[in-house]
Amino acid sequence: MSMVDISELLLQLGLSSSVTDEERAVSLAALTSAEGAVKRFLRYDPELKLRTEYYPRQDRNIGNAQGIWEVSATEAYVRQESGAVTSELQVQHIPVRSTPAIDLRIDYDGKSGARAGSFAAATQKTEGTDFWPNYDIEDSDGNSVCRDGVLRSVGLWPSSAGCVKVVYTAGYTPEELHGQDDIIDASPIVEAIVDEARRRVEKMFIRKKSALSGFVAGPKSSESLGSYSYSVDSSLASKLYGDTKDLTDATMQRLQDYINYGWDI
Repeated sequence: MSMVDISELLLQLGLSSSVTDEERAVSLAALTSAEGAVKRFLRYDPELKLRTEYYPRQDRNIGNAQGIWEVSATEAYVRQESGAVTSELQVQHIPVRSTPAIDLRIDYDGKSGARAGSFAAATQKTEGTDFWPNYDIEDSDGNSVCRDGVLRSVGLWPSSAGCVKVVYTAGYTPEELHGQDDIIDASPIVEAIVDEARRRVEKMFIRKKSALSGFVAGPKSSESLGSYSYSVDSSLASKLYGDTKDLTDATMQRLQDYINYGWDI
């Protein structure tokens, strides 16, 4: 489900009162492309959803690993266990919401949920006692919001890959994304998607193939009627509708405040 309704884009294109099937199809494709580009740039999906993730995603501090003896039906073997390395866990999606409550479990043999019976009820940790999100504001409903996506631990988080399971809700509400909330304003995200979708639609139609002129690479710069001649200005098209970048520089600047930089650390 898209964060932006097609009607919002058609309004910006001046097609809200009358739109052909072709125009609608092109607009939908452009909207999908623009939304994907914005999500890639932010490094997460900003729409409010329930997430299930496993951490860490790779073993760290392997040099200090210790061996744990385990026994199967036919042999004994050593399973390496990495030491704990940090008191902060950075989740992928932001902002993290306190409602519904975060379900966090630690199972040192969890194998990212691949092992049968992993992350059983006994492995669940208590928010406020074992861990706590870095809450910094409350939303319009009075629920706590962690904008940086950092979960802090009493003690250190384990570092064996896939031994921490987190089920949490993160993202922005439709009201926040459309600038209709009194506390959190995430409207630049939707504005960026609409602007990028509009740019893609306009680029598509100025390059549209026609029976008279063939492939059009830009807006008309001159035209005659005699034996019919036609010329275009590609440089003008680039200035008007942007180049081949996934996102324009202006769009990337607009989205700076919403990037999850911590996910790259």
